[in-house]
Amino acid sequence: MVKKTNIIHIVPTAYGGGVEAAANSFLKYSCENFIFKVIFLKNKKNEDTAPAYINAFKRIKRLNPDFILTSLWKSNLFTISLKLFKPKIKYILFLHSTKNKHFVDGLITTMAAFFAYEIWADSSETLIKRINNLYILKIYKNFLIEKNKEKIVSFILNKTKSLNHLRCTPSFIYWGRLCPDKNIDKAIKLFSKIYELDKKATFVIIGPDSGSKVHLHKQINRLLLKDNILILDFMSFSNIRKYAEKASFFIQLSKYEGMAMSVSESMQLGLVPIVTNVGQIKIYCKNMHNSLIYKNNDEEIIYRVFELIKSKKKYKNIRKNILNTWQYKTTYKEDLIKAFNKLF
Repeated sequence: MVKKTNIIHIVPTAYGGGVEAAANSFLKYSCENFIFKVIFLKNKKNEDTAPAYINAFKRIKRLNPDFILTSLWKSNLFTISLKLFKPKIKYILFLHSTKNKHFVDGLITTMAAFFAYEIWADSSETLIKRINNLYILKIYKNFLIEKNKEKIVSFILNKTKSLNHLRCTPSFIYWGRLCPDKNIDKAIKLFSKIYELDKKATFVIIGPDSGSKVHLHKQINRLLLKDNILILDFMSFSNIRKYAEKASFFIQLSKYEGMAMSVSESMQLGLVPIVTNVGQIKIYCKNMHNSLIYKNNDEEIIYRVFELIKSKKKYKNIRKNILNTWQYKTTYKEDLIKAFNKLF
């Protein structure tokens, strides 16, 4: 009997943004070629880091994987440390953003890229820009690209059925991390101007706090919008969908992005995305075709929003284009299985 290849995907936490959601969607899988498992270094928010990492280290060592797929800088550092004890393990660096989060992220990602068996990414923009941001000589960057060890893995978790929206209303939603990089404060400022024109406007913000929640609550209170803006904690996509049923627009004014999973999810639901032209978003979002591109001009976006609210025909056309964008795309699970089967 041929031994199956043992693969482990290491992710820092079990809660949070798109990376964690992707990992949670594909916890266990076994086929003819390989067995796939996901290990979260921390399963609970209040879990002590050091004991959790030590337990994860012992567990992974015991499982003795042939391959490790590693996402985000804490997992990358953990995997590099693990490789010192298990040098035969091959690991695959999985990139999820076009920029390093900070200097330490860039340093560790560079080290991980140097030792990685392959480098995968959630989009072409992520792969190209992140490799260009590595803290290494240009000659090595060219080597990484030329050795044909890169793959793009779809970051669409599931094919999602669209919502049954017949009309457009001034109702907005966002789901994802509550962190400075997502520019949620700018989205709130934009919403406040829409509220001035329509007091029935609503904005629901959903996600785990990554450093912005207190600031956002203060901003909402200062703008006297606490009756119109609701901030909710991280929840499953099935529960997010219930809130999305009451929304027409999805706002995400990020400073930078990779694939932007929540944007693609919102579009599959049929929500009109109001987004910045960053990361892979600029590839699949086209202004006034299937999205509203924010260019630091509140007045233009506000005009376009009310144009769609007032015109059933224009709203119907843009919504049709939005849904068509993702109709024939593969899912994360499909691409991951395909990528590993190619590897063997």
